[in-house]
Amino acid sequence: MKNSIVKITGFFFLLLSINGCEKNIESKINHSINALNEKFPQLKTGKKRPQSQFTFEKSVRNGKYNFEILLYSQPEGYPERNQIIVIKNAKNEVYSLPLFNNKYKNYWQFPFDKPIPGVSKITATFTEQMNTAIDTLVPNNDRKKRMKQYHIINELLTSVLNCKNIQEKDSTLFFNIIRGNPDLPDEDIKTALIRIRKNYELMKKQWNPQNLGYSNSYFDERNARVYQVNFIKNKVKIRTYRIDYGMHYIDL
Repeated sequence: MKNSIVKITGFFFLLLSINGCEKNIESKINHSINALNEKFPQLKTGKKRPQSQFTFEKSVRNGKYNFEILLYSQPEGYPERNQIIVIKNAKNEVYSLPLFNNKYKNYWQFPFDKPIPGVSKITATFTEQMNTAIDTLVPNNDRKKRMKQYHIINELLTSVLNCKNIQEKDSTLFFNIIRGNPDLPDEDIKTALIRIRKNYELMKKQWNPQNLGYSNSYFDERNARVYQVNFIKNKVKIRTYRIDYGMHYIDL
């Protein structure tokens, strides 16, 4: 009887410990997201509206390298919808970074594109934020840093954002996907197609024709972007291409 009581008591304290740990992690994540919103007020345009709040959408855990990536989003269809990525390492350290909509062109550094007049400039870029996240969560003395770096980016793009890995043979897909975006000022469709053609030609220069089984380009259909990833030692350079154009439907 005494042994049973000891086992039950031990199990009870184990549950309390796990629950306390989960609450601590949740608190860290919420604090990180709040700090990100303070740093980048553009994330919550119209912040007085309840719809502007970010809610948890999905998470992906990598057991081999012991990290987790969480996605928080504003509602689908919300004007100028943004997203937030939270990355957590084995020590339960977290780092949050923004996924702005395509209106914030300087954040994505879109080639052959111009800033929209009146749109505030973001004081960072996607490449900078990814490198800061990895350097914060994976120390330089970690012998597996390059592998962890690759898997963090690959999991983010393929599993969290559901990107499709594309190769040069997918050019027809690249040109047939262009779609209208009401969050952007109206653009001439012909001009937009010229920009996309230039993007494709630039992208081809970064493909490795000698390695047909690997492509460093990821197509994000939901957000109308293509990410092209290059690893340079312990850093990553991400070139992002916009494949939408500004248009607004006319009510008849």
